[in-house]
Amino acid sequence: DVPWLKSITSMKVLLKGVQCAEDAVMAYKAGLAGCVLSNHGGRQLDTCRSGIEVLPEVMEALREAGAKREDFAVFVDGGIRRGADIFKAVALGAAGVGVGRPVLYSLASYGEKGIVRMVHMLQDELQMVMRLSGTPRVSSITEQHVIAKNLADHIVPLPSDSLVQSTYMPLLPASRM
Repeated sequence: DVPWLKSITSMKVLLKGVQCAEDAVMAYKAGLAGCVLSNHGGRQLDTCRSGIEVLPEVMEALREAGAKREDFAVFVDGGIRRGADIFKAVALGAAGVGVGRPVLYSLASYGEKGIVRMVHMLQDELQMVMRLSGTPRVSSITEQHVIAKNLADHIVPLPSDSLVQSTYMPLLPASRM
C-alpha cells in the first residue's frame, strides 16, 4: 500500500498510529516522510501507551537505523494539554505535536475566539517553560532538559476534572442506594 500511496501523490506521506519502535523503523525504510505516534485518543484500546511514552524508544531505534531528523519527522499526537507537554515532546525528539482535544474543547465552549485563546495560552506556556529551562530557541531544547527514565512506569498524574466530578452523580451499586 505504501508504494501505491506514494505513487499517486507528490505530498509527503506520514504513517499515523505508530505504537512501537519497529513500526517507526519500517515506515522510515519504506521511504515515508515521517510518522505520528498516536493511540488515537485511547478510543481503540484505552490501555495503549501514549505517544510521549513511545517517543524515546522510537527515536533511539530510528537513530540506530540511520534516520536523520531532516529526513524523517516524528510527531506526537495526543495527551498535549499544556506548553510543558510540547516542551517535553520536542526535548525527546518530536518534530511537532497534535493538539486535538484542546482545540475541540475550545471550539465547543468559545468558538473561534476560544481556539485563538487556546493557541496563545500554549504559546505563552511554552515560552515560560523555555525561559525557565534556559532554552532561548526551540532548536536549543535537548533531551537533557527532561527526565524520561520513569516514563514507562505509566504513572502520570492527571489534573482532576472538577466539572465532571461535581456535576455527575457516581453510579453506585444498588446495595448502597
